Amino acid sequence: MSQINKVAVIGAGTMGARIAVVMARAGYRVSLYSRSQETLDKAQAIVESRVAQADVQYSTSLESCLAGADMVSENVAEDVALKQHLFSLIEPLVSAECLLTTNTSSVSITQLASVLNDPQRLIGMHWFNPADTMPMIEIVRGEKTADGICQRIRDLCEQLGKETITVKQDIPGFIINRLQYAMLREALYLVSAGIGSVEDVDRAVQRTLAPRWAAMGPMKLMDFAGLDTVEKVAGILLPALDNSTVLPCWLLEKVAAKQLGVKSGEGFYSWDEQSAAAAMRHREAIVTRLTARSADDE
Repeated sequence: MSQINKVAVIGAGTMGARIAVVMARAGYRVSLYSRSQETLDKAQAIVESRVAQADVQYSTSLESCLAGADMVSENVAEDVALKQHLFSLIEPLVSAECLLTTNTSSVSITQLASVLNDPQRLIGMHWFNPADTMPMIEIVRGEKTADGICQRIRDLCEQLGKETITVKQDIPGFIINRLQYAMLREALYLVSAGIGSVEDVDRAVQRTLAPRWAAMGPMKLMDFAGLDTVEKVAGILLPALDNSTVLPCWLLEKVAAKQLGVKSGEGFYSWDEQSAAAAMRHREAIVTRLTARSADDE
């Protein structure tokens, strides 16, 4: 089993750039690929602002990026056809021992692996933004992912200082996004029904649920609440919770009007470059502080 020396990061957007930071800090040689030189330039600025001496190469050539790679981290858009096409190009350009990982947050690992000659070698390695700050990586097995590949990824994450959970079945959204979107659905319902404003729903999570969940997950919290109490409350609440399978019309109208959030300057809130940067800094500071506290408590 080959040792990892070089990591090829495919896709140099926010996620790819921050993953390159993590790998460079860990002492790996890193090659970062994008079709766009402009994207690479932005990624280089991110990497160099976070790693004093980084062995990182930047390339618009996929072949050059993959040359000699021991691991591939794919980070392109959540498009099945695009990812499949990319992996069909990657496989013949790397050695049989090279780890193939995808940073998808929703696409089936099994579906992506179906284009490979050896589908056992592909595994989901779901990072969270910002990748160099968030403490956990979600490992997702495809139907044919080899046990040995799972263990190699767990070992790698440990070396990177990352905690892991393993998704044992390849279901849409895996574990973390399923939990997240269950809450998002109810949040949208509360706003749609006029029960709470966008701002109040956000503050409700920030000031109550988020700090409690940072200390204990939902299962442990139920133990402290008492499972008999959970049973009684669930009998009242579960039938009343929203079960929509589509987004509300007012949100779809925002998308149609190109009110897409930070990227367009308007979404649930209004954004400019300064306010977006301030929000990102605030998020990173909160995550860093909560992560440090959690580690101290263990």
